[in-house]
Amino acid sequence: MSLSPSISESITKSNGHELELKVEVGRPALVPPAEETQKGPYYLSNLDENIAVLVRTIYCYRSSEKGNENAGKIIRKAMEKVLVHYYALAGRLKISSDGNLIVDCTGEGAVFVEAEANSTLEELRGITDPLILGKLVYEIPGPKSMDKPPLVAHV
Repeated sequence: MSLSPSISESITKSNGHELELKVEVGRPALVPPAEETQKGPYYLSNLDENIAVLVRTIYCYRSSEKGNENAGKIIRKAMEKVLVHYYALAGRLKISSDGNLIVDCTGEGAVFVEAEANSTLEELRGITDPLILGKLVYEIPGPKSMDKPPLVAHV
């Protein structure tokens, strides 16, 4: 994994100790489905169209049996398999000719980015500042537009 310059942020935790969070972000890559998938428009529900927001979430998992060394490779392979069944997540958000928000199922793939941080999950526990937590979520560079993948994984 080749990493880009780090993002650094100082955090003062509730116990008064200061922690400097450094995140080194790798190059983004597209992860296509492992097999050929259905192509064409995927029409969203009325609720999805009316509340068209991208939600950023952070999920943290601990493996007691395995280390982190192969986590990126394992998750990437799993994404390839999952995208066969959830093929719309490998497409692109678009506005249809009739003005509706759709997913164009192209099979291009979801965005996958590996990163390394200088902190453990225990050190980050209890931090609720969205600006700090935002450093752990990959933002696709460039102008804000709908022509982006619906799934971005920052591992």
